[in-house]
Amino acid sequence: MSQMIKNIDEELAQAILNSPYSAIDYENLLINNPIRIRKEEKDLSLSEIPLEIPQQLEVENIAVQSSDTSRTIRCRLYRPKGKEDLPVYLFFHGGAFIYGTPEQYDFILCRLALASNMLIVSVDYRLAPENPFPAAMEDGCEVLLWLSRHAKEIGGDVNKLIIGGSSAGATIAASVTHWARDKNQVDIQHQYLLYPAMSNQLQTDSMRELADAPMQTRTAARWMWKHYLQDKIEFTPKYAVPLSEEDFERLPAATIIVCEFDPLKDEGKLYAEKLGDLGVPVHLLEIKAAVHAFDFFDCSLSEHFYQRQIALFQDIINTLK
Repeated sequence: MSQMIKNIDEELAQAILNSPYSAIDYENLLINNPIRIRKEEKDLSLSEIPLEIPQQLEVENIAVQSSDTSRTIRCRLYRPKGKEDLPVYLFFHGGAFIYGTPEQYDFILCRLALASNMLIVSVDYRLAPENPFPAAMEDGCEVLLWLSRHAKEIGGDVNKLIIGGSSAGATIAASVTHWARDKNQVDIQHQYLLYPAMSNQLQTDSMRELADAPMQTRTAARWMWKHYLQDKIEFTPKYAVPLSEEDFERLPAATIIVCEFDPLKDEGKLYAEKLGDLGVPVHLLEIKAAVHAFDFFDCSLSEHFYQRQIALFQDIINTLK
């Protein structure tokens, strides 16, 4: 562990230490009081300087009607002003299936929408433990179906559809992608999975060797899956755990990003391998000297990765039909 700490990007490690969010005892709360994490994050966010939205960008919240007529699904849109028929990036935020909000990603998605000239639709899906699987995935599926009918009304082109997310959000995105392939109602053209959690077995080499890594531990992963799957954890249902799926054929091309010092690293690599073995085009990228969720911290490594993301999305968009 000590050698690993030495090899983490020094500026990133310092940024993590300096972050006020480091005061939140995420692992202990995941075990004993997971809902409390939301309150502690919200309290910290109230002390932050509000992000200034670029003048060239329109950011708005919309309500997508659920099939359950008693509720709607909130989505946060990021749209370059004056543009139509934009590629659509359907995004799911991270947070161990338990916490996180679309607004926490404003500082990334505002820049990315403008630089990549995309319409980004970020889903405020239902959270565990109050709403375990399949609630989050069902919300994602409903928003996907809504986009298939209404994308043009909000400036998007559903024929240029990318799906993705960060961490647990990437897990949900992968689940929705398998579901969409099976239902054959919406054509997702690319999946963009950023340091995804892909297995509840926690048996990979990286999960053992990096069990106590900063930002993501094996213990936290175990409790994340417990809260998400609950009584289904022993016999996981279809679509719940991406690496447990049996059919990897006819899935869209994928960009999968993993971090050198993330215990989830090997899960992302295994998922890329399963896709590649069946001829699905895969771009697997490992960020050296990085830990899970590194791009949330202000440092040169994160900025370099952001610039690389722009190039990645430009390449993806250029391949869309």
